[in-house]
Amino acid sequence: MAKRKTGIETAERVAPFAVAEKPPLWQLDIAELTGHNLEARGREEVNRLLDAGWRLLHIYTLKYEEDGVWRERPMGILGRLRNGTQATRGGSAQSQRESTER
Repeated sequence: MAKRKTGIETAERVAPFAVAEKPPLWQLDIAELTGHNLEARGREEVNRLLDAGWRLLHIYTLKYEEDGVWRERPMGILGRLRNGTQATRGGSAQSQRESTER
């Protein structure tokens, strides 16, 4: 009988780097969500939102039919944290600022 791979074995093969553990989406305290096209002008808007502290939550490919032709468009879902600070690997941005001021 063939051995079935676990998600961990598959992830290690596909992504040779360590993936940080993230809390579930409902625990991120997201106040607002938005979706954007990641091509051309949409990418500029996404970069502006990321600079403003929004968090990139998911990237997917939108497949749709237009004039009898199937097209694909990369899309991204971004979320703005409720408290306005951007959490980082070492904790919240506010707590990191406080630790560097000491």
